[in-house]
Amino acid sequence: MPWRTNKVWDILWNKSGSFSQNKAWEFNGYRTGYLINLEFEWTLQGDHAGVRIMLGLLGYDVELQFYDTRHWNYDANTWECYQ
Repeated sequence: MPWRTNKVWDILWNKSGSFSQNKAWEFNGYRTGYLINLEFEWTLQGDHAGVRIMLGLLGYDVELQFYDTRHWNYDANTWECYQ
């Protein structure tokens, strides 16, 4: 059986890149313990805000993510500025 009950994920592949100074993408494949998995996340503020979709079946998942590479300053309610 390809699926497992432990919590450890095996990374099968990771492809990533950037398309602007603060925007990046990732395409990942995992062997997981999930029989069926469907996740959608969309954030506008927060660390690495963006869109993430994860689909899984029979212990294998693929993830596609487009995100902002910056971190969020919760006290100032804006992106962190690093000098």
